[in-house]
Amino acid sequence: MMIKLEIQERDGYLIMDDFPENCIFNKVKTGCGATTIALTNNENYIIAVPTTELVINKCYPPKDKDGKDITWKKSQIQAGVSPTNDRLFGLYGKFTSTVQAKLSKFLKQDGVKKIICTYDKVEALISLINPQEFKFLTDEYHNLFKQYQFRHKAVNGVLDHYNKFKSYCFLSATPIPDFVKPQIFKDMTEYVANWKTVDKITIYPYKSGKAYATAANIIKQYQDIGYLVLDDVKSEEAYFFVNSVREIKKILDKTTLTNDDCRIICADDEKNSTKLEGFEISNSASKPKRFTFVTCKAFEGVDFHSETALCFIVSNGYNEHTLISVDMDIPQIAGRIRTKTNPFKNKIVHIFNPKEVNYYVPLAVKKQELDKELAAAEERVQKLNEQTLGKDAQKQQDAELKKLGADTYIIKRNDKYEVNDMVAKLKLYIYWTTHIIYRSAEALQEAYETFSSSVVKGYEWNIAGEDIVKNILNSKQFRDYHKRFCDLKSKEGMLSDSEEQELETISTKHPILVEGYSKLGVNTLRQLRAKKAINAALEELEER
Repeated sequence: MMIKLEIQERDGYLIMDDFPENCIFNKVKTGCGATTIALTNNENYIIAVPTTELVINKCYPPKDKDGKDITWKKSQIQAGVSPTNDRLFGLYGKFTSTVQAKLSKFLKQDGVKKIICTYDKVEALISLINPQEFKFLTDEYHNLFKQYQFRHKAVNGVLDHYNKFKSYCFLSATPIPDFVKPQIFKDMTEYVANWKTVDKITIYPYKSGKAYATAANIIKQYQDIGYLVLDDVKSEEAYFFVNSVREIKKILDKTTLTNDDCRIICADDEKNSTKLEGFEISNSASKPKRFTFVTCKAFEGVDFHSETALCFIVSNGYNEHTLISVDMDIPQIAGRIRTKTNPFKNKIVHIFNPKEVNYYVPLAVKKQELDKELAAAEERVQKLNEQTLGKDAQKQQDAELKKLGADTYIIKRNDKYEVNDMVAKLKLYIYWTTHIIYRSAEALQEAYETFSSSVVKGYEWNIAGEDIVKNILNSKQFRDYHKRFCDLKSKEGMLSDSEEQELETISTKHPILVEGYSKLGVNTLRQLRAKKAINAALEELEER
């Protein structure tokens, strides 16, 4: 059952004392301060979030209460009480004896308590707290569905325990689409925030033969002239949302970027460090840089602040892991830049190369196939629950189900076998994204248009023409190089390695700028905006 919820709002932010209870709450808009309600109100809360990055972002915010920047060193960031909020405990990573001791001390203190943790910590928390003393918020709950394939233990830990708390709420601005919604969520009441204000979001799609090469060209344009112009406004900073560390490295390999120029926000593990070959892994609490690369670790709930940053999505149709969903991922990315004065706050450039296919199974046919599999699973569940298995036989049955993990249509919950329709629904969703939406540029465009007309009002979606990005990539003119050359020459001696490379590139491309600088000086050169004017000044100098 879906119910519109009348809300109070101010400047695009929710004004609520608390969430509705025992339900799904569709907040509709991303970045509207919903999580902050649970973090700051007078209720004890367990807030379960999908990623470590989200815990860090809330416990180690990039801005203080007065809006001033805070830069956190990597060594400062650890599980425990937030240094900016003594009522907030961040729980992620290894649950060591030290962390447990910190948590035990925190739980004994007086006053309101907030624990923000990753999904996988919920099961461990249950044994350490009295759940009836806490309300339970599952933030970005659609990830329980999206991430089930590789995080089924963590997801099942949430779904096995959510109803043991004082109350529960599943929160998202991008709830699971109805045609793939698992039964456990279909049975819940869903409240939808009824916003009076509607935000306009513009998508700039661009089809490319090699998406990562196009991303590299965009970076080069930022480097060559110091900015990129979209809708007659200059962007001097860029965020690239790429759901693959390997694809990020492909982009980096085609640029001259160094660790001084960029930060990479992804899972901080040895595997990713190896892939990045010398590039450092960062997080959202670290010092901002001109270029930021973000994997799904920070697609959702993480706050970024910038006056001029423009967001780019990079999707490679031949790498399914990089395919960013139109219905869930893109609205989330649209809400990541939180600086209200940023003119690009609600603009996204989507670079993609679809995997062109001549034939595909229609979605309805695929759904019929999976419905048959679910019906077979239902029959098996009935038989398992009806018969009395011996202790050893039941133990063996349960062990085999555990081994199958995310590949079984049957799950045991509360000593009863149930159909795990999460698996089938996820298969259908993945098929829809990879084989239907990204099968061609036309199909992706159609998906955008369908989504923009069907989404609950809170956003007005506008799909720009593909020529806009094409023109941007071909728009560099002599005056742009001229300005960047003069800017770099003015700070010579304090240039980074990549800026030195920029200067060398421009000097090679336009030697007249080098001659003009050496004979006229930077101040005079800056006043001469065209090649003709520089040549005239040089000729006049020779005649003296």
